[in-house]
Amino acid sequence: MQKKDGIVGYIYGNVGSTEFNFAVNGQNVRKFDYIFAPHKEGHMLAQVMDIKQHSDLNFEDAAGLISSEERPMIKTKVSAFADVIGYRDKRGLLQSPRTPFDAGSEIVCADEGLVRNVLGLNAAKDNGAYIGLLKGHDLPVYLNIDSLVQKHIAILAKTGGGKSYACGVLVEELLKKKIPIVVIDTHGEYQSLTKPNRSRKDQKDMEKFGVEKREYSSQITEFSPTGNRSGMKHLALNGSNLEAHEILDLLPSKISGPQKGVLYQAIKEVKEYKSIYTLRDIIDAVGRSKSNARWNVIASLESLDSIGVFSETGTSTGDIVKKGKCSVINMKGIPPDVQGVVVARLTKRLFDDRKAGKIPPFLFIVEEAHNYCPERGFGNAISSNMIRTVASEGRKFGMGLCIVSQRPAKVDKNVISQCNTNIILKVTNPNDLKAIIQSVEGVTSQTYREIQRLPIGVALISGASLQMPIMAEIRTRETSHGGKSVAISKGGKTSSYKPPEMPQTPPFNPQPKPQPEITADVPEPKSTTNNTTEKAKNVTRVAKRLGWVSTDDPDEAINALTKEAEKMNENIYKYLESLANLGKNFCHESGPNCIKCPMKEGCKYRATHGTDEKKGFLRKR
Repeated sequence: MQKKDGIVGYIYGNVGSTEFNFAVNGQNVRKFDYIFAPHKEGHMLAQVMDIKQHSDLNFEDAAGLISSEERPMIKTKVSAFADVIGYRDKRGLLQSPRTPFDAGSEIVCADEGLVRNVLGLNAAKDNGAYIGLLKGHDLPVYLNIDSLVQKHIAILAKTGGGKSYACGVLVEELLKKKIPIVVIDTHGEYQSLTKPNRSRKDQKDMEKFGVEKREYSSQITEFSPTGNRSGMKHLALNGSNLEAHEILDLLPSKISGPQKGVLYQAIKEVKEYKSIYTLRDIIDAVGRSKSNARWNVIASLESLDSIGVFSETGTSTGDIVKKGKCSVINMKGIPPDVQGVVVARLTKRLFDDRKAGKIPPFLFIVEEAHNYCPERGFGNAISSNMIRTVASEGRKFGMGLCIVSQRPAKVDKNVISQCNTNIILKVTNPNDLKAIIQSVEGVTSQTYREIQRLPIGVALISGASLQMPIMAEIRTRETSHGGKSVAISKGGKTSSYKPPEMPQTPPFNPQPKPQPEITADVPEPKSTTNNTTEKAKNVTRVAKRLGWVSTDDPDEAINALTKEAEKMNENIYKYLESLANLGKNFCHESGPNCIKCPMKEGCKYRATHGTDEKKGFLRKR
């Protein structure tokens, strides 16, 4: 049962069943917070989508502030707009209300149980992939692993948006659960999974997300089509008994009808004399043809054979797909035409052997997917047809697909639309945003705008047993990140300007409590002891003039300010130092320079004194 203490607002105005506005009570509500709204049909979960502050300051008054040295009292009120997510019925199904909410209803922050139940965050640590924390909450987000692998994944972001980082987090989680993985590593980034994250910068974030540095070298096997790289196994493709349609799929350019006839005839003749034949046998058979079309066919076959990735047997798919292992196909430095042939042939072999039950269910990750399955009109790729087949049929046979791309607009829309789980980080290109809206379910015009504003490391996640898209902070990687940008310069001198550190102002109360009248019976302030430092005196003077403390005793003032700083998670000594600097530079014992003081707007001392126009100091009225 959702508790109704801690009221944060009240519904007002014209109220619907899917959205409402509410007046905010205090400053404890932020954009994207989840709230509980009472309704006669059930316990409704809603999300704050926008917050506005209303004031009585009109344009004329604001324009007058330009020439005025005094700031008038401005009355402000805050309202919020919320989208209704719904509630769970007795069968556990997500339902939306059919009747409007009641105006005047109390709004409270939603508790963890309600958020988990309604959003479908039911995957636990033992059967889920820990991807990070719900944005604005300390609520771990676990994605259902069966849904991830069986129903395909799309990880989309602009360059530098964190897509490879997020994919690395996903791979770490799947390796913990012993899920077989095959990665098409276009830029050689996934070798870093064998190294722990030793970044000092990431250490604090690891504590926040509750993870520790580790490496997965015992579960990683790297393959290279060139076969001449240290520490990597040679990936060879089976070139035996290739059929004509398989060869045609691998050729970079189309051949004419007569040329196809020459190829089919040559393969037919080879089959009559050899039960096992190679690409070289087909080339020799074509050379014996009497047709003039044979020369273009020979040239195409020689080009295919020259890439050097075909052998009589090829690397066994059983060596590539193993339970609890991740096979990384390192394509770094491989020509694009060779990459296309490798991905096309490898994908077909893995798909065929998975259908036949020769290898266990696994996840197939394709980095830079726009190179291997481009949208029509953005180029051709030999591997396109095979990846489309896996996207449409792979889930039935236990071959999951994960595409990773920085250009969603250039990826085949049929492939993106087949991905039920979408991890979308910051995207700003209008064409890419349009492609996401057209292909990804659950993305509305509101989320369309938010995708452009996402901070680095925050992702919009839909699918994977989630009932609606959520925003999550991607957790820190346990392993080293291999996709970091390369530094071009060593850095030079930066600007010497350093803005002054400002103390954090206590929350503004639109309706301040009335101050008690000062009478003659007020006791004399305590005298300060001889061991009081000049800094302590400055801090006490500034804090009292600002209205943050009421005592003249430095010890009492410092103790009160220390407790306030701890509540706001401020560094205590920096907090006190900033007040001491204000006292030293502006808030002097006599003749304070309030005109230039950065805290003059909230200073109660200034409000009770007049201004000396010539000197810029304050004088007592």
